[in-house]
Amino acid sequence: MAFLQLLSAAGIGGIIGSLLTTLLQAWFAHRATLATRNFQEKKEAYLGFLEALHRSDVEKTRETSMTAGHWRNRCELVASKDVIDSIHKIFETNPGPFGEMNPARPRAIEDLRQAMRRDLGVDTRE
Repeated sequence: MAFLQLLSAAGIGGIIGSLLTTLLQAWFAHRATLATRNFQEKKEAYLGFLEALHRSDVEKTRETSMTAGHWRNRCELVASKDVIDSIHKIFETNPGPFGEMNPARPRAIEDLRQAMRRDLGVDTRE
């Protein structure tokens, strides 16, 4: 009789263990999916912003300026605080009304790139 009880307990324990394993695997898979999606969304927003910023600096039209603003808004939805602060510095260092370069602009752009790399978790080349 004790052997049957032990066998039953082992069977129930095995079922519970299997259920826990399945739940943990599903949870880890869900977290991995979220991390991948977050990375892709950030990457898309950051690359879109950098491209729009470049076009805006080169073409200097109202349309390219508005496109840069659109990508700025997209970045603010997914970016870390450091990236958002760096984006604000980019707009603070826009060229003057006659196209003169702000001396702080190159540093602001490099700070933005570094913040984006850190936020994406890619090599920061430091």
